[in-house]
Amino acid sequence: MAKMAKDLTGNCYLCGVNLNKVAMKNHILKVHGEDKGGKDCCLLKIEGVYDKSYWLYVDIPLNKSLEDLDDFLRRIWLECCGHMSMFCRPRYDEIDMSSKLKSFPQGDKFFHHYDFGTTTETLITVMGNTVRKNKRDTVRLLARNTPPVFKCKTCGELAEFIYTEPDDGYVFPFYCEECAKKEEYDGMLLPITNSPRMGECGYGGEMDTFTFDPVSIVQKEKNERG
Repeated sequence: MAKMAKDLTGNCYLCGVNLNKVAMKNHILKVHGEDKGGKDCCLLKIEGVYDKSYWLYVDIPLNKSLEDLDDFLRRIWLECCGHMSMFCRPRYDEIDMSSKLKSFPQGDKFFHHYDFGTTTETLITVMGNTVRKNKRDTVRLLARNTPPVFKCKTCGELAEFIYTEPDDGYVFPFYCEECAKKEEYDGMLLPITNSPRMGECGYGGEMDTFTFDPVSIVQKEKNERG
């Protein structure tokens, strides 16, 4: 499905700074990349294959597997109906889910496919290593693009839904709630989400809450300073 998001900046989930995708990688490695006495981790950049405006930076311990990463991607970006998924190389050579992150060198690129009908494809790039203290969550979200904003096709106000039947080729229009009701589109609408799976199958948003919260960042920094 064609998307309409622009190239977005994003927020660091550790300190709140807003940067573009490239600058964010440098920021993470320089400012948050080494927590003495912690675990060695793999820093990953994750992007939508067909719209790289959707992006994440995460780190995951080197001794963890792709199965852990698959679970995270489902929770933050993908899960709708329990579809199958896989990791693969460019020519669809499947990578075993039990593969450890330590087996992927810096600069390596591979893909994740979710749902083999209305497939959502993501590109994963190994950016380097970080060191972090033990965390409850295996995959730590470090940064994420700011949510894209779309305008209603009819009135130009802020849109809330994507219409899942294209009206012109592969263009999927967006509507606010009021205009969608006037057009009687209720049965063919899905919510706008911060995910490359927006508008696909029955996807209605992330399973857990990964929304950027600047208040929690400030509180976290206060707690760390004591």
